[in-house]
Amino acid sequence: MQDEEALNLSERLFSKVRKVQETSTISNSATELGGGEGEQVLIEGVCSAAWYRVLRRSYWIWQGIDAIELEDILSHIATGEGTRSRPEKLDTLQGYAPGNWIYEFSQVAGEYLKQGKQLEQDGDLAAARKAYLRATRYYSLASYPHLKGDELAEQAQLQGNIAYREAGRLLPVPLKVLKIPFRDKEINGYLHLPTDDHVVPVVMVSGSIDSLQIDFYRLYEQYLAPNGIGMLTLDMPGIGYSSQFPLVQDTSRLHQAALHYLRSEVPWVDNQRIGMVGIRLGGNVAARLAYLESTHLKAVACIGPGLNQFFVEPELFNQASPMLRASLANRLGMDAANWHELQPQCQIFSLKRQGLVGVTRTRVPILSIGHRRDFICPESDIRTLASSSYYGKAVVLDKLPVMHVFDRALSETCDWLKLHFNL
Repeated sequence: MQDEEALNLSERLFSKVRKVQETSTISNSATELGGGEGEQVLIEGVCSAAWYRVLRRSYWIWQGIDAIELEDILSHIATGEGTRSRPEKLDTLQGYAPGNWIYEFSQVAGEYLKQGKQLEQDGDLAAARKAYLRATRYYSLASYPHLKGDELAEQAQLQGNIAYREAGRLLPVPLKVLKIPFRDKEINGYLHLPTDDHVVPVVMVSGSIDSLQIDFYRLYEQYLAPNGIGMLTLDMPGIGYSSQFPLVQDTSRLHQAALHYLRSEVPWVDNQRIGMVGIRLGGNVAARLAYLESTHLKAVACIGPGLNQFFVEPELFNQASPMLRASLANRLGMDAANWHELQPQCQIFSLKRQGLVGVTRTRVPILSIGHRRDFICPESDIRTLASSSYYGKAVVLDKLPVMHVFDRALSETCDWLKLHFNL
């Protein structure tokens, strides 16, 4: 177990950073944020004119956040007194002080981290693991949307990873931290195994450009582990542990290196049964790998992936919320204030423009899942991706609330993996 000093880093770290740039001003120097007029219901949550961040209440609760605690924290943020960088946005209070988004979520996270430590000292390891995981969730939320250069958010990420590793020590099969060589640096990935007595099929998992690899434990616990499937989580380029690697046209290069490492260097992995699950831009990576690594990937599932139309059609691209605009600009090293300059830059991410999806076909079975009303992955993109595989399947959802959609998507994904892993 980490010592007292390591586990109480939050007080020492955050106390050193009082005057820092507020999140909504990072990667967007404009006075007016642009985008997201009025209330916009997305498959992930709600984009409101009163909030800079997209509020994903149902998703966060599903991940392990307490519903009552969440509303209490949001109310503290909404009523916080002080100067806001964007007066019209409740979650833009400046400084690490009451009412600031990162402050409020980090305070609760820190209490769960201390609680986990005490429970572990008392010998209640199951309860300690739950407390550490709850701390992870709140620290991840504190950091959200995880912009590079957001000093307070980066400290919260550090604490979130500490909490996650503490929880990982107490799993039935302890969490394994992989350090994968990549271009004279290292990729950090978290490998979860249902057993280490024999080799198991493993799925690589990556999410959107506003999620961290510590966000997917529930996917493993509820869907993958009960079916004997391991999980390797990886941060997308430009985010978290992969922040030193820029987001470029070859979105899959980092994951390709991880795939080769899994096949050749990790003894617990069945190298004939490796798949990938990608959410949002992570789905772009998964689809791309299905072409580049068709002999090494057993199956792929893409959930709401950004593939083509969002990147090439300005009317869709311009629907992006202020937070999504900043997240994209941040990963590209640009300024969302110059939004008209980002759209041409982002066309490189279109897998159709790259001569892949909708142009050629792969033999890797691809499950393509999305929502009919999703502007990032319209129905035509969902179906085009499925038809780009000789063994593809499209699932077009059309119901809200979001968690009904998400549960269906993960159930379909798990069934797909079981089918192609012969489980």
